[in-house]
Amino acid sequence: MKKLICLLSLVLSTNLWAAGGANGLGIVLGDPSGITFQHKINERQFADFYFAYNWDDEVMFMGDYKFRLPGLFPSDVPVMPYVGIGAFLKIEDHKHNDDLALGVRIPLGVEWKIPEAPITVFGELVPALKIIKRTDGDFQAGVGARYFF
Repeated sequence: MKKLICLLSLVLSTNLWAAGGANGLGIVLGDPSGITFQHKINERQFADFYFAYNWDDEVMFMGDYKFRLPGLFPSDVPVMPYVGIGAFLKIEDHKHNDDLALGVRIPLGVEWKIPEAPITVFGELVPALKIIKRTDGDFQAGVGARYFF
């Protein structure tokens, strides 16, 4: 029990790139739109997870492993670019015979930490490739915000 309490204390007290902690919860608007969760592994690496819905009445679950790219922009630019690799599971609607689709994603984005607040705002463009049930290209994009705790 002591180990669990120590581990939880460590996880909840971690303060990485954004103020407030290592975990962030928020929303993303675009195609798809939904709820987003981020866990910071360290200052340069993080994992993002999404539960979303797109304009074609499809529910999507997505997960990405991302890397911040410090030094890519001049130091006076207040955003941090990132790139990643991920996967998605899409539950397609009745127009598509209620199929499941699985694919890969390559998110490219920027993140801005609001000064003196545990909030980040982000935008990303995501080329994607559906590989199961049939091969098909896709493009996803969104803007969002997360509160870190």
